[in-house]
Amino acid sequence: MSYFRCPVFAAMTLASVTLAGCVTAPTWLNKGPAEIVTGKGLISCYTDANIIDGERMEGTICATPESGFFGGGEPEIYFGPWNRKFMKEPVSKTTAGVQREYEGKKVFLQCDSVLARDNKTEIGRACKVTINDQQLVSANVVFKF
Repeated sequence: MSYFRCPVFAAMTLASVTLAGCVTAPTWLNKGPAEIVTGKGLISCYTDANIIDGERMEGTICATPESGFFGGGEPEIYFGPWNRKFMKEPVSKTTAGVQREYEGKKVFLQCDSVLARDNKTEIGRACKVTINDQQLVSANVVFKF
């Protein structure tokens, strides 16, 4: 019996050591700001992370060039901590900024207009999300219709 247990124990140990590297938490921080290029009928996203109140936190910012069931509506910006759907706002509301509560923390989404070379046509938004006044994720959104 002990002759059979030794190879099984060795195989289990080897499998545990091999898989241990697969379950480690990601450690990257603050890769952005990134550029998100949207396409008609698509939602484009970017995920980043930062240290918020001493703990690592991830956030995903998304954008779509049209809203509404059949499209044609105002572009929208989405944000969610830990890949959750949390905020969904029309671009016009993000200029002044939108504030919400998440697990006792103050979440603030704000996007500034990005103008074309003619300084008249808006081609995108420079968006930033802060939690408790600490930057979590930022992205430059380019709307392609």
